[in-house]
Amino acid sequence: MPDAVLCPRCRMLFAGAHPFPMPGTGLGEGYACAWYRGEVRHAVLAWKDHRDEECDGPFSATMTALTAGLVPVFGRPRSPVAVVPAPSSPSSLYRRGRWQTLTLARAVAEALRRHGVGAAVAPILTMRHVRDRAVQLHGGQRSGRVHGRILAEHAERCPGTDAIVVDDIVTTGSTMRQCVEALNGSGVRVLTCLALAYTPQSDRTTP
Repeated sequence: MPDAVLCPRCRMLFAGAHPFPMPGTGLGEGYACAWYRGEVRHAVLAWKDHRDEECDGPFSATMTALTAGLVPVFGRPRSPVAVVPAPSSPSSLYRRGRWQTLTLARAVAEALRRHGVGAAVAPILTMRHVRDRAVQLHGGQRSGRVHGRILAEHAERCPGTDAIVVDDIVTTGSTMRQCVEALNGSGVRVLTCLALAYTPQSDRTTP
């Protein structure tokens, strides 16, 4: 639509709170705003890989709404909560020119603060020595790609002992699980994981 970054119909596609399994977290599951298919996939990839940074605003608003709806589910976390953006490989950061999940993490932290939960962004996860582009890999390859390569550095700088991990796309969940394991292993308890979009199991064979 003219003068619209995302039309109202596309915005509504991101208005959900779809649960997905996430072992090792306090809630046992994570939540995504949308299913990763069709217009959602097109919009997220345009934002992520093709510098459509105008979507920063709508996607931040989407993550804000998701977080606000889940605040009652979180219970009473040990405040403040560390909002941890999922890491990207150095080559991906260089290619994109930015750390796009950091934008989403800031929106989540702000939403938590608005609802009385102390929160701060804590970019303490790093990914090392990953060269293959994840979009070209199937589930087993993705798991091998990131296994043991996501590290929690400077966990002592976390603003608290509870965390929420934030990513853009969850396909097999291998990256999120590695993030959870790295943080838990550093003494930071992960409450849940949040994402813009999640690939349902039935869609995972779709190119």
